Amino acid sequence: MQTPKRDIAAWIAHRASPVANLIWIGTVAAAVPVLWPILDGPLWLKSAGLLAVAFPAIAGLVLKPRLDRAFERFVLAMLWTSLAAAVAVSGGGVTGMGVLAFLLAPAMAAANGDREAIVKAGAMSGLAALTIAGLQLTDFIQPQPAAVDYHLPFVLGTVLVIAYGFACAAIRSIRANDLASREAEHGRVRSRAFDAAPAALLACDGEGNILAVSQGVRELSPGLPRDLGNLPLADLGFEDEDRAELLHAAKRAAARPLSELLSVRGERGIAERVRLDARPITGGSVSVIARDRTVETEDALREAEEARAGALEEARAKSQFLASVSHELRTPLNAIIGFSDVMKARLFGPMPARYAEYADLIHESGQHLMELIGDVLDMSKIEADSYDLSRESFDISEVVGLSVKMMRLQAEEAGLSLTVEPGDQPILVNADRKALRQIMLNLLSNAVKFTPEGGAVVVMVRVSGPDLVLAVGDSGIGIDPQEAARLGQPYRQAASAREVDNRGTGLGLSLVRALAGLHGGTMSIASAKGVGTTITVTLPVLEQARGQVDTLRRLDVHQQIERAQEASQSLAAGAA
Repeated sequence: MQTPKRDIAAWIAHRASPVANLIWIGTVAAAVPVLWPILDGPLWLKSAGLLAVAFPAIAGLVLKPRLDRAFERFVLAMLWTSLAAAVAVSGGGVTGMGVLAFLLAPAMAAANGDREAIVKAGAMSGLAALTIAGLQLTDFIQPQPAAVDYHLPFVLGTVLVIAYGFACAAIRSIRANDLASREAEHGRVRSRAFDAAPAALLACDGEGNILAVSQGVRELSPGLPRDLGNLPLADLGFEDEDRAELLHAAKRAAARPLSELLSVRGERGIAERVRLDARPITGGSVSVIARDRTVETEDALREAEEARAGALEEARAKSQFLASVSHELRTPLNAIIGFSDVMKARLFGPMPARYAEYADLIHESGQHLMELIGDVLDMSKIEADSYDLSRESFDISEVVGLSVKMMRLQAEEAGLSLTVEPGDQPILVNADRKALRQIMLNLLSNAVKFTPEGGAVVVMVRVSGPDLVLAVGDSGIGIDPQEAARLGQPYRQAASAREVDNRGTGLGLSLVRALAGLHGGTMSIASAKGVGTTITVTLPVLEQARGQVDTLRRLDVHQQIERAQEASQSLAAGAA
């Protein structure tokens, strides 16, 4: 970090008074060897005389910290004037070399840097000089013998003090002039910035007359004269009532801050509603004017609310339509599934093999279609805010066990191992039994659908504080992490869904996320291409909170999958 350059003028000005006093004390000290032999009188009298000559400078050093007060400055000027008067009297008047002493008081005042003190000290010295000159003319004062010998040793010191004091005053004056010039330039920059400001700024005096306006005011209210020339702020008003309000506001703004809605003459000469925010400054006020956007904002908010209400109504109508259509489709589908089931069971006797195959296909397709319609119906109810949870207390292992039983046959037909890790003890929850069963079935269905033959699916149930944690992992084809972030939105499927034959609507995971959300829970997906997928649902539904999951003592889902695959491969090798 660079040290800023020292202001030499300020340094000299700050130390001018002590230096001037030290110059005079040094002058007295240098004169002692010359004057001591020629002075008459006892030792104490000669010492007192020299001390009296140096006393004003000593007093100046002592009083330096208090020279900001008028009394101390007056006392110091009196001491220097008294010294000058004594020198002039001893020299026979103001016509000798002693007249220089009358410049000591204003020179010392100049060294102290107070303009008022310089004037007062000069006036005091001048009055003393005139008084002594009058006494000299009346022959009341007579020249003293050897006065020149007494004064001569002090001439050089007197000249140095006078020159140094007035030189410091000149330096201060130059510095003050530079500061004033810089401040004036800053003021001109501020003035130009004020004039060019795009915001509507204006400055007024205490009577409400405009002193300056920015470009923003001219754009807000075109037609203002180039030279405002104390144009009243009231002239910006549109009607007489507006002008009166503007004038009253401008006068009050000079006394206290205010913020008011007013009317001014705007573009094309029409009334413009604006907000005037004003703050008082010395001699007047400064204000900013802004168009009042309250009405426009309210209109925009109302339009946005109406559009939102319309969109919600359209979404609700769509969901209700889908729910109605899905419900109506179930009736003929139940008939199709029922009759195909009768044909599959050969209740009315045998049938040709081709027809039997067709009956099986009709039954499977009908079941698949019923599942899809069920998903659409449930999703429509959720979107229409008509899905009501029916909470009850039960052991989650009941729902998990039933769901696994329902999917086990399908997993075996696909050549998959399906294992469950339900935990060591019962886990009581308070939730919608049907919704949790649907969550488990959808997760298991997805895992079985996207896992190739020979793979494994693992279900884990754990407790974490107040939450129930359900996790279903598989060793399937997996998905990219970027795609995983988009899953769970209605009707959206991963690209890997194209790689399987039994494709659905894309509602499975969105239903899981929605049903978990209705319970206040969340769903997360961890997957990688070719590694498999683990979907975790966290639900705050426990009857009684327990400790956190001890991950160090329990195997995670993928470790269970690896073990299940190893066990399956061992069984296959033993059977061979």
